Amino acid sequence: MVIGVPDGASTATSGPEVITASPDEHEAAEVASDVFVDPAPFGGGGAEPPPSRGLAAPNGKPWAAPIPFTSNEPVPDKLIFILAAGSDARPGEDMLRTRADSIHLLGVNPATGQGTLLGFPRDSWVEIPGHGRGKINNALALGGPDLLAATVRRLTGLPVDYYVITGFRGLQAMVDELGGVDVLVNRRMNDRNSGARFERGWHHMTGGQALAFSRNRTDVPEGDLSRSENQGLIILSALAKMRAEVADDGGIARWIGVLLKHVKLNVPVTRLPNLGAAARRLDPSRVKNVVAPGRLGFTARQSVVFLTTEAAKIFQDLRDDAVIGTAAPDTAAAAASSSTTRPPRSSTATTRHPRTTYSTTSSSSTTTTTSYEYSTTTTTDDSDTPVTLLPGDPEEDPEE
Repeated sequence: MVIGVPDGASTATSGPEVITASPDEHEAAEVASDVFVDPAPFGGGGAEPPPSRGLAAPNGKPWAAPIPFTSNEPVPDKLIFILAAGSDARPGEDMLRTRADSIHLLGVNPATGQGTLLGFPRDSWVEIPGHGRGKINNALALGGPDLLAATVRRLTGLPVDYYVITGFRGLQAMVDELGGVDVLVNRRMNDRNSGARFERGWHHMTGGQALAFSRNRTDVPEGDLSRSENQGLIILSALAKMRAEVADDGGIARWIGVLLKHVKLNVPVTRLPNLGAAARRLDPSRVKNVVAPGRLGFTARQSVVFLTTEAAKIFQDLRDDAVIGTAAPDTAAAAASSSTTRPPRSSTATTRHPRTTYSTTSSSSTTTTTSYEYSTTTTTDDSDTPVTLLPGDPEEDPEE
C-alpha cells in the first residue's frame, strides 16, 4: 500500500499496510490510509526551566499498593476501547460542540490485564468523515462526540465502544471530589499560560493543579506530544488511586457517582458497574501511555501535525489484543480474576521509576510512552505540607 503525503507535496512514500477491515460488525470504519508520513523530529526539545521561587514543592507520595478487592461483577470477555476526550469549552459554550483538545483512546485486554492509553496530538491532520481533512480536535465541534469517535475509528481502524467527555471544570471537580491524585512530575515546570508551576518530584495534585499540569505545552520537551503524555499520566494516576482505595462494588459505585456528575458519556447505566470493576482490576503499571507520533507541518494555511508511519504501525499493533507488542497474561491477576477477589498484598508502598521512551522502531524520535517498573519501599506520611500554586490565568491562550 502506498501512504500519501501532506497536501502540496509531490512525492509519495511507501509505508506499512494499514487496517482496512471493519472493527465492528455493526459499524464499518474505513481507514484513512493516506494521512501518514515518514518519521521526523517533532521540533520541540525546549530546555527545562531554571529553578524559580514560587514553584510548588513536592508533597505527594508514590502510588500505594492496591488493597484487596471483592466484586460480584464478572471480568469482561472481550477487548474494551473507550474514547476519553477533554473539551476546551469556555463558560456558556456547549461542551459537546467545541474542540476536543485532549483525546485518548484507552484499550484494555481483560484476559491479560494489560492495556494501552493512546493519545492523539490535538492538531493531527486527519480525515473527518463528511468534512474532508482537518485537525482532529475540530471533529467534536463539527459533529459532537459521535463524529469524534468516527474520526478516531477511520484514522486507526480500531473500534470505539464508548466515549467519555468532560471539560475544564469537570476535570477539576472530579479530582477534588476524589481527594486529589499523586503524580510524578519528572521535569520542572514554570508555565505562565497554563499555571503549571512545579518542582520535580511527586505531587499530590488538586483539581486545579491537575488541570494546569494537563494543559502545559510551553515548557515541556515536545510541545503537544508531551502535553498529551502528561494528560495520560493523570488518567493512570487516577487508576492507581482507585486500586489503593476501592475495596468493593460499593466503592465502585461512589466513583461512578462522581463521574456521572461531571462527564457526558454514552455508556449504558447498566454497564457502568462492570466497566468500573474492570478499571479497578487494571494495573496501571501494565498500561502503556503512548502518544501517536507525528511531525510538524503546514497546510491549508495553518500549522498542523502530520502523523507518521510509526503511528500507523501502533494502530495496527493494537488491533488484535489492545497491547503494544505481545500480550502476556499476569498470572497473579488471572488468579485473582477467576474469583473476582484480589488476594492481600504487601503493606509496603510502590515506587514508580522515571519514564522511559518507547518506539516501534529505532528510527522514530517522536513516539513517546510512559513505561513503568515497580519496586517496593517503605514510605512515611509527609503529605500535610500544602502546595502553593502561583496565580495563572488558564484562559489566557484560547489555544491552550
